[in-house]
Amino acid sequence: MTHDPGSSRLCGRCGSDVGGLLQCPRCRAPLPSPGTTEPAPYRSGSFRPRRRAPLWRRMPVLTGLTAAGLVGAVTWWAVAGRAPAPAESASGAAGTPGSGPSAPRHLSGEPSPTSPYEPTPSPSTTATPPTQQAEQQAEQQAWAVNDLLSSSSSARSSLSDAIEHARRCERRGLDTIQDITDRRREQLTDARALGMTALAGGGELKDALVDALRASYEADAAFLAWARRQAGENCRGSTAGDRDFRRGIDRSGTAQEAKVRFSRMWRPIAIKYDLTTWKPDQI
Repeated sequence: MTHDPGSSRLCGRCGSDVGGLLQCPRCRAPLPSPGTTEPAPYRSGSFRPRRRAPLWRRMPVLTGLTAAGLVGAVTWWAVAGRAPAPAESASGAAGTPGSGPSAPRHLSGEPSPTSPYEPTPSPSTTATPPTQQAEQQAEQQAWAVNDLLSSSSSARSSLSDAIEHARRCERRGLDTIQDITDRRREQLTDARALGMTALAGGGELKDALVDALRASYEADAAFLAWARRQAGENCRGSTAGDRDFRRGIDRSGTAQEAKVRFSRMWRPIAIKYDLTTWKPDQI
């Protein structure tokens, strides 16, 4: 059927002028036969093609839908991306390093090793207890006394031979007694300077040692005076009746008494610190 432009017959779908056609040439919609009653939407003059809303009216709706979609996508990503897996949560609760998210150190109470506000722990500087300090001091004092006694023992051992040489007017006897006397004087000075306050009965122990060395020095000095006179008189003088020789013997006896007193107090100290238990005739 040909198109009749003057018929004013319109397509009910797109509003095109279809004339007497049975199908719209634009949208291909089927049309009723000419002469039949058209439905209300297809009547000439009563049909108004439905137009879409302008773009500026549809923009708010499109924008709202797009924003809602973005919000939903971000929310899903945040929940799905940050939620720990069951295995990770379990291992993270157990405290395995790197196995899951954990509370920050400043919230969990654990000190942060790299925090600039937390001082780096310094090596332990534990002070020595007072009792241990006193024990160390006592041991040091005991060793100092032992060293002095070693020097005194070597001086005493050579005195008897030196007196015998001097009795025979041998020069080496006089020289040896002179050397022994000088050493005794030094030992007496050192003994007076020794600290023994940390030792058991340190005060009495020091008094006994000083008394012994002072008497020994006085005896050596008396023997030295006798030996000098003996050498000057070519051994013609009396030995047993000489006043200096007799004084030497007397001061040696006084020194022996002080040495016995000292040795008795020194023995337990020497045993405690594994030192020599000096006997009176060794000092």
